[in-house]
Amino acid sequence: MTNVSWLNWLLELLFPTRCVSCRTLGKLLCEECASKLQPLDKEFCIVCDRPAVGGFTHPGCATRYTPERALAGFWYKGPAPRLISALKFKQLYPLARVLADLLVENLQERGIGFDGNALLLLPIPLSFWRKGARGFNQSELLARALGGRLDLPVEVSVLRKVRDTEPLGQKGMRREERSKRVWGVFAIPEGKEGVIQGKDILLVDDVLTSGATAREATKVLKKSGAGQVWVLTFAKSRLWRS
Repeated sequence: MTNVSWLNWLLELLFPTRCVSCRTLGKLLCEECASKLQPLDKEFCIVCDRPAVGGFTHPGCATRYTPERALAGFWYKGPAPRLISALKFKQLYPLARVLADLLVENLQERGIGFDGNALLLLPIPLSFWRKGARGFNQSELLARALGGRLDLPVEVSVLRKVRDTEPLGQKGMRREERSKRVWGVFAIPEGKEGVIQGKDILLVDDVLTSGATAREATKVLKKSGAGQVWVLTFAKSRLWRS
């Protein structure tokens, strides 16, 4: 047994792998909990949150600076919130690969693929302070896992979040208020515009709620010369109508 194998065996003995949803021994996500994930049964416009074929933004909702498309794998219910919470706060890095595999397989089953699209993957960033406190960005972990699965490049130094924001999923908060809270929170570092010039972007995040964060990031990317921007998240929360 090699030193690495011995160490892995010892770690598994001391800290056995458990399902992050039900705590059953064996895998990070057991078969029973995986079966309880609820795949999206339709796609939605990222601006008005109404059903949209293929997740493409409605022509009447689109502007020069909105994403062209938004895709998600599962509803944010059942095991999904626990999976995302574990990825965010428990430093279970291998869980990112589990989520990436589930997401890609879900999209493939729905006939959605990225073959022939020269996309550059960008994770929605955390602020310098929040990433420093947490030690990592869960969206970056997911983007890297997706990049490996889809054989697409990942760039993490182009889009920066320059200040923290309050959570946008609070009940009773109107869409206009959520949009105002993210105005000006993203920037492209000086000299990095060339990395995205004319490139089509796949913007990766863990959950799509109101879409305000992704729309603001897209605006900054497009003003700096990016081509089309698609948004991809593991989960989507309930519909917003306000």
